[in-house]
Amino acid sequence: MPCTSCRSALPPGARFCPSCGSPCAPGPATVKPTGRKVVTVLFCDLVGSTALSGALDAETLRSVTLRWFDLMRLQIEEQGGTVEKFIGDAVMAVFGVPTVREDDARRAVAAALAMQKALAGLNVRLEQGVGVRLEMRIGLNTGQAVTGSATLRQAMVSGEVVNVAARLEQNAVAGEILIGPDTLAAAGPGVRTTETGPLLLKGKTDRVAAHRLLGLDEVEGPEALRRFDLAFIGRTRELALLDQALDRVVRTRGAGLVVVGGEAGQGKTRLVREWLHRAPAPTAGGPRHGVGHFRARGEQPSLGPLAEAVADLLESAGPVVPSPELDLLHQGLLLDGTPNPSPADTCAALAKVLAGLSAAEPVVLVIDDCQWAAQPLFDTLDRLLRALADAAVLIVLLTRPQLFDVRPELALDAVLLGGLSDDEAQLLAAELTGGATDGEPLGPRVLARVGGNPLHLEQLLVAGDPVDADRVPLPLQALIGARIDALDPPEHRALGLASVLGGDFTADELTALAGQPAPEWTGAALHPVLHRLVRHRLIRPDGGAFRFAGGLIQEVVYTSQSKQDRADQHEEAARLDSVRRRGSAAVGGHLEQAYRYRVELGAQDAHTDGLRRRAADALAEAGRLALAHADPVWAADVLSRATARYAAGEPGSTATRRRLGQTLLDLGRGTEGRALLEEVLAEARAGGDEDVETAHARLALASAGRSAGPGESPAEAAGATLPVFAAAGDHLGQAKACLRLAQRAQEQGRHRPAEGLLADALEHAVRADAEPERAAALGAMGVSLWRGPQPVEAAAARCRELLADQGPGRRAVRLTLNCPLAVLLALHDDRDGALACLAEAEQLAKRLGYAEADAFLPIFTATVADLTGRREEALPSLERAATAARELGATALLRSALADAARIRLDLDDWRTARDTLAELDGERAGPARPRAESADLDGLRARIAAARGQAATATRLAARALATADRTDSPIVQGTAALDMARTALALERPADAAAAAARARRRFAAKGHLPAVRQAEAVVARCHGLTSGHGPGAGKETPR
Repeated sequence: MPCTSCRSALPPGARFCPSCGSPCAPGPATVKPTGRKVVTVLFCDLVGSTALSGALDAETLRSVTLRWFDLMRLQIEEQGGTVEKFIGDAVMAVFGVPTVREDDARRAVAAALAMQKALAGLNVRLEQGVGVRLEMRIGLNTGQAVTGSATLRQAMVSGEVVNVAARLEQNAVAGEILIGPDTLAAAGPGVRTTETGPLLLKGKTDRVAAHRLLGLDEVEGPEALRRFDLAFIGRTRELALLDQALDRVVRTRGAGLVVVGGEAGQGKTRLVREWLHRAPAPTAGGPRHGVGHFRARGEQPSLGPLAEAVADLLESAGPVVPSPELDLLHQGLLLDGTPNPSPADTCAALAKVLAGLSAAEPVVLVIDDCQWAAQPLFDTLDRLLRALADAAVLIVLLTRPQLFDVRPELALDAVLLGGLSDDEAQLLAAELTGGATDGEPLGPRVLARVGGNPLHLEQLLVAGDPVDADRVPLPLQALIGARIDALDPPEHRALGLASVLGGDFTADELTALAGQPAPEWTGAALHPVLHRLVRHRLIRPDGGAFRFAGGLIQEVVYTSQSKQDRADQHEEAARLDSVRRRGSAAVGGHLEQAYRYRVELGAQDAHTDGLRRRAADALAEAGRLALAHADPVWAADVLSRATARYAAGEPGSTATRRRLGQTLLDLGRGTEGRALLEEVLAEARAGGDEDVETAHARLALASAGRSAGPGESPAEAAGATLPVFAAAGDHLGQAKACLRLAQRAQEQGRHRPAEGLLADALEHAVRADAEPERAAALGAMGVSLWRGPQPVEAAAARCRELLADQGPGRRAVRLTLNCPLAVLLALHDDRDGALACLAEAEQLAKRLGYAEADAFLPIFTATVADLTGRREEALPSLERAATAARELGATALLRSALADAARIRLDLDDWRTARDTLAELDGERAGPARPRAESADLDGLRARIAAARGQAATATRLAARALATADRTDSPIVQGTAALDMARTALALERPADAAAAAARARRRFAAKGHLPAVRQAEAVVARCHGLTSGHGPGAGKETPR
């Protein structure tokens, strides 16, 4: 086996390479990367080095080059960068390795400018000494890189970010610094650049928008990341705690200390600024204050922020009476931030000055970012507080949680900031966007990602990506990545394992996922680690488990792990009992991720293929269950993923594609759904295989209006496939087939035979645990209760029984039963009850996501509106239904919507619009294949239109045919409607006696059903006919809509 570093042959059993000294990797596998980080890579190269070698002696050239190398290294390391290597005349440096800092990109920019300035000074000396000048060019780029181990002699970073940085450097001219767009975004405000225009870099398909770096303006403090010009939101409790702390020092005339803690971006600085802003002015008894803050780069003296706060305080106080103590401070603390001449003298002098200032008004000293403070500051503050026992001075320290690890006593009475509530986050989003979201609230996923952190929300909204996008803005990646990188190894490891599990997790799950028997990974031993992560606000307790404090934290932790680690952990997670208890979707998701990462790493082997197959099977089962439980949106997602994972011809592939096709039809994606089903059917028939899956596809296509045979209706397909399903014991197939046969019986107005078929459909749906079919069968039962012979009161009672028995916990059932129940209640003049049923149905439809609901719900809404005397409101609902039905290709629903709209137009004496509406239903032809109930309805309508046009013979013939067809049904509503249409036709033809007889017949049918609005309509026609025969004129007794 060769050495993984120098490729020299290794002797058997060697632990180190005898040629280069590198540790030997165990086995043939390469060393895994240690992780992935957001880094900034700097490339710098001398320009014209070939000409330089011709002008200088070799030894002189070497000396000049080494001086340049040393000077560049110094500038890089002073800004916290690491020189990875020298390549000829080039330097490659990385900011973010070995430790990530939240301002790595800004440090890299500062280093590049410092290198330019240092070279200018070096050139002065070189020109004087050897008569030459050096020129260089620099490229910077920021992005995620794979990091290696320096101890194993691996490259510290690799990835596209390195290549782009090198290409930017190569495209720069002498003396120029080019930076990539991500570096510009991550470096924060104050970076001065000009655009160079998009560059076509070698190895990149898309052009890169490079920027020429001109300078860097220093912007210190939270203003570098946050906006402070927005309205202050929330934090009522925290403001009150600060008020109490100040009141206490004023009341007791004794100094106090308050600590405000919270993770980066939680709003500590904004809170204290708002508190000071709201306080009364010093002239009105309010505090006088001064503010100082630590800088992350450690470039201040240990007492520098305290000196800054005192100087700010003195400036706001105006002229101060000179004193020896003030002179001492000016010669030491206020001069350079040091406790000169001694800490004791400095504290004594500062206490005397602060006590003097607090005699007139209370004093507040604020020191920000104390997580970067060193021990001398805390020693000084402890001494100062003791010396200020009789002064109204409040010291406010702002810090991130890591300070509490080294000084836990500060956490005891700290004002700790949690996340904003969801409502507060919505208000902040509206402030940040200036109303640009048009009042659209943030979605639950966005709220979960930010976890109430104001900075995280702000960065998401200003990143330019949609707020639901998966990408984490680079400034946030750097900020969160720095927090993660600072963790101890056990905490880092625990967080990484938790990120793979996502959601919530327990210590026992992390132990099982770690897969190591070491004592530190037992559940009990992990609890202190997890509680430290809670204290750092990276996770939070959730009952007996834990969860990430925000989704963005989980995302950054997850992406910081190598793909190999992710693949291994996902595969292990799929074996956890807790994951298996969550169902096949959770198992399949982990297996799918493990497979995907192994493929991306080039692992095309039997193990990888096994992961693919297991993922496909698990996702397919999850899709089947999602369909059974009436969740088509989720079903479409997991079935699509399963389909993508199956290889052609694998067991399970056909059933999965067929289920996906049916689901897409349910969601209104007809073209995709029909194409999949036709593909399944064609494959099966090409192989001579008429199995259950073929039968399912055939029935689904027929139901979607794409019959497998010439002119095959859904009922004909159901009749042909029912024996196939029965022979295979397929209860789902039998439920679907019985349902289609029952619907055909209903269309023919034969509701008694339909009841038996629907009972069979319901039984099979229950045995198959198929919620959509259960809901469809029960909804169809409700329609038969409405349209069939059972009186309204008994029908409504039965509908309510079905709801009580089958509805709890089943949204689809409640949707399909509430619609016919609403109509039944309207038939019995219970307007409020009907509207309540419709309101519940509309809410359920929104949550379920069935596209067909957009067509059938407005039809029920219009029916109830018509029955309750609001015909004008019914028409817009029917227009919406017709539009949705056309888009879905739902022919039956379209015909129903058009027929109902035509009837309302006729009732409103608008026969011309009614005629135009019916024209879409094949003119005045009632084909023999049309269902009886529909034929009777359309003939009755056309008879009335013909009468309005003066076509007496046609009107009489159509009205008689409608009545005869209706009598072949068992529906009192169909029969009564046909009789009432005949009455209105006769009335229009001025045959009041015939009209009265037909209206009386209609009344008997409606009364038998208990259809109260129709009874009143029939009585109005009878009354009008009697008025006409009594000589009261054609307007007498005119019917009013109700």
